[in-house]
Amino acid sequence: MTLKSNKNEPALILDSVNSVRTALSDLYLEQLLQNKPTDKGVTLKLNDKQRCSVARILHGGMIHRQGSLHEGDEIAEINGKSVANQTVDQLQKILKETNGVVTMKIIPRPQSRSKPCEMYMRAQFDYDPAMDDLIPCKEAGLKFQTGDIIQIINKQDPNWWQGRVENNAANFAGLIPSPELQEWRAASKSKAREGSQSCSPVWEEKEVQRQKNACFAVFDQLDVISYEEVVRLPAFKRKTLVLIGAPGVGRRHIKNVLLTKYPEKFSYPVPHTTRPQRKDDANGEEYFFISNEAMTKCISANELLEYGSFQGYMFGTKTETIQKIHEQDKIALLDVEPQVRPADFAPLMVFIAPTDTAAQTENLQMIQKESETILNTYRQYFDVVLVNNDVNESVKIVEEALEHATTTPQWVPVSWVY
Repeated sequence: MTLKSNKNEPALILDSVNSVRTALSDLYLEQLLQNKPTDKGVTLKLNDKQRCSVARILHGGMIHRQGSLHEGDEIAEINGKSVANQTVDQLQKILKETNGVVTMKIIPRPQSRSKPCEMYMRAQFDYDPAMDDLIPCKEAGLKFQTGDIIQIINKQDPNWWQGRVENNAANFAGLIPSPELQEWRAASKSKAREGSQSCSPVWEEKEVQRQKNACFAVFDQLDVISYEEVVRLPAFKRKTLVLIGAPGVGRRHIKNVLLTKYPEKFSYPVPHTTRPQRKDDANGEEYFFISNEAMTKCISANELLEYGSFQGYMFGTKTETIQKIHEQDKIALLDVEPQVRPADFAPLMVFIAPTDTAAQTENLQMIQKESETILNTYRQYFDVVLVNNDVNESVKIVEEALEHATTTPQWVPVSWVY
């Protein structure tokens, strides 16, 4: 994909006085009052004939609400003076130096009406237009953060969509990089870093070291690096609670408290293993014991959420085990990192960060570093982020998060519905 950055699309801030059509069908006068409002209106550019034209009408701005100017309209005169052979910067200067009413002679572009676009996306990255060298007009950009819900208003431009952050006090839209542009940008950065990083067992458990093909492979399978289309659903029950965090943050403590406190509400999926059953082992209590052949078949049939080896024996959690918990009307409680975002799992994903009040030991610093890596890379998938300074307080936060998800409307991936 070839990208061209047009630096000459300054935003004009204008208020309407009136619009007067002339006798000519292809020409009309537009009278505007230049002011200093806080919202954005329109950007300019030079068209293929090097004539000044309207580049974009920002949704929600005054020009959009008035409806008299359209993208592609050519500006022939400003206050009776021809703007031929003027640069966009010169035009902007003319407008800035003009006080009061601004009269523009407009040659309208034939309008091809397209269906209005309205969709919602969850941002999977932070964006600040002031730091973007590709955006045609920084002032027209929309700043947002990971997790923000963005209403997409217009996506006619393949590189720059128009959107606005849901529940934001500002009603106007701004420019955001399209998924294609953002994924191209991310892929370019990734290619530049290729080969410079190595995988490390960030989520290694004391009992089982998960074997993966790549770092955080199950999350990478989601293959989303820009936006995720979402829909708003009425309150519903979450079927799965996933506790995620680096080794040593206290996931198991929180899990055990929830299982002990609410045995009728939560259940932990018992893993399968090829380890020989001992005399004091009850099948299905701590493990389901199966043969190497059976485990191999499970792996080949993609019946395991994840699997690994320890001391020569295989361990894995079957999706069937979790489904049986759901059939009992219980919440499956996982302290692992499986791919659990499909609709039939309806997960609430909680990231647990290490304490920030304890003394800084070498071990704690290592845990904090690993936690920061996980959070920075995959925070877009987490519904809740909590700092585990106290187990009981952390359990309370998890309980409140589940209650909130059950009693209030939720934004969920569109794949959960369609």
